[in-house]
Amino acid sequence: MIKSEKSGKVSAIKEEFLNNKGLFFTDHSNIKTSQSVIIRDRLYDVEATLVILKNTLGSIAASEVFKDIELGSIFKGSTSVVASHKDMIATAKIIKEIIREFDVLKLKGAIIDGKFISASDATMLANLPSKEVLISQVISGIAGPIYMLVSVLSNLPQKLVMTLSAIQKEKEKVN
Repeated sequence: MIKSEKSGKVSAIKEEFLNNKGLFFTDHSNIKTSQSVIIRDRLYDVEATLVILKNTLGSIAASEVFKDIELGSIFKGSTSVVASHKDMIATAKIIKEIIREFDVLKLKGAIIDGKFISASDATMLANLPSKEVLISQVISGIAGPIYMLVSVLSNLPQKLVMTLSAIQKEKEKVN
């Protein structure tokens, strides 16, 4: 490969590393062309892309973009990157489904918010609920105590009226 061609490819890889919500590094050594098309289609649905890298070019780009992270062990064997452009959790779930269905990708690790996480930690992302579910859980967690407070406060006047009514009935019995 000509040096200018290499630098162009490194620049493209650097752009992919920089313009995303997070990266999943995978080993794709057993992947077939037909499977890669299916995988890319599924990833496209969650706004993620699969990029198959040359280790030397990926390593050069990673060393320039992620200066504080040692990724030397990642760029051994067949290496590809799944770049999540919108939702890391949804991308992790798709990767988990792909691994279970095709058994062609092996997770090597991930970079989220500029920090490297292990393959097992990256797999745990797939077990998290979706963003919408988490938001609804937070809202119900906040709304629950407020609902209880409103319920208790609305019952106070009712209890007062019932108590006064009972006192009135007792006085009527006495008279």
